[in-house]
Amino acid sequence: MTLRALPFQFLNLGGEMMYIIDHRLRAQNIPTDRANKVRNDIIGIMLNRRFVEELFKPQELYTRTALREVFDRLAHASIMRLNTPSMDKLYDLMVMAMKHQVLLAPHPRDLLLLTLNHLDALRGFATSTSVLAQVEGTLLLFTQTYGKMHMGELASIRHALLGFVQDLRIRVSLFLKENQQNPSGAFVIDTDGAVPFGTEVPGSVRIFDSKEEVTGLKRFVTGGHHAPSLPVGSLALVGDRVTALGTNMYSGRTEGSAAPAMERSAFDHGTAYPHQTLPARTSTPTFPSDFDQNNSPLSGRARNELNLLAQLIGGSAAATNKEFKLNLFRRTRTRETTTTWTTCFWGAM
Repeated sequence: MTLRALPFQFLNLGGEMMYIIDHRLRAQNIPTDRANKVRNDIIGIMLNRRFVEELFKPQELYTRTALREVFDRLAHASIMRLNTPSMDKLYDLMVMAMKHQVLLAPHPRDLLLLTLNHLDALRGFATSTSVLAQVEGTLLLFTQTYGKMHMGELASIRHALLGFVQDLRIRVSLFLKENQQNPSGAFVIDTDGAVPFGTEVPGSVRIFDSKEEVTGLKRFVTGGHHAPSLPVGSLALVGDRVTALGTNMYSGRTEGSAAPAMERSAFDHGTAYPHQTLPARTSTPTFPSDFDQNNSPLSGRARNELNLLAQLIGGSAAATNKEFKLNLFRRTRTRETTTTWTTCFWGAM
């Protein structure tokens, strides 16, 4: 397994979390000063320079349990408080959105572009000068680290990310409504459209002679509807990424619009998340030494990173009387049975 996939895992999930939180802050008309504080606090902790420097060192991906705990802490790093069911569904939606984007990436280089789209969005959310500097520092580090990486290495990173989410098939109504997910929870991959950058539209076969010169050309019907590739996306700190992968899929949706409800399928093999209530922050929190769902301990470096993040959160998120609860999801009864509940985002379907 590649040791360079962790920043992709963390930054893309963090971007998806901020998309959801930002939408709900706007939908529930949270005062601007409080909403800005939530965004700045979470991004400031997420992209803290010390933590990011450790994050970019070669290492294995975080386990599901460890990653869930990290984002549990991050979501509560400010004055906002979420109940446990909302946090569960928030994390599920983050992971499924990332899985969908990585699956749709037509070229290994698109992993860079979709991650940069998330970082661009975080830069747009930041209103504090210091937090904005942290985002731009992370952007610079990311482009310097991965901008010249070989396609084979990026393909290995994509393989590692898909391995992390391969058995998760949580149904999301937004994807189901747009026919991007089937009832089993598996995503539908459309093979039509623009071909990956650097490739040609299929439908022709060149015939070469012993001197490697083209001596003939045969054409065939592909059965698809392909288009020439789009221009290459920019890896600059500010530029056109071209791809829509990694952008905010909730942008422009209103409280009454179709809800991406989430429901676990039978294909979600034993992915159990803790359902505990976050303890009061009377002291600096620490992470357990063993998060792995398969009872295999994390490496010392990963454990140190998680404890560093815990210290940063503990030092900046002391409980105050200015805390407020944000309702991320609303529970409604499903049509199939009166004893089954589903969690909806924005509202009932």
